[in-house]
Amino acid sequence: MAMDRHWKLICKLKDVPLGGGVRLVPRGLAWQELPGVALFRTGEESVHAVLDCDRSRRYSVKVEGVKVYLDLDELSAPASKAEAALAGQFGVATSLVAYCY
Repeated sequence: MAMDRHWKLICKLKDVPLGGGVRLVPRGLAWQELPGVALFRTGEESVHAVLDCDRSRRYSVKVEGVKVYLDLDELSAPASKAEAALAGQFGVATSLVAYCY
């Protein structure tokens, strides 16, 4: 039996700009300076998430009603070996704050 994903509420759908804007979700602790996850909308209810510095790294997104969620396990996992080394014993903790650009 497959395990349920752990979804983290990130923002409201209206907070992700439609038509070219990006909402950035910070990752890691402040001193770790890890790249964030960029959320962008490709349609009225379609949201995609990619690593801000590496657009090939994608994250699972769930949109329920007006709320946008990211998979907490994916969001917390190091995006590279270098990031894993930087995170060390602290892992990659994810902030609840998201910024629009």
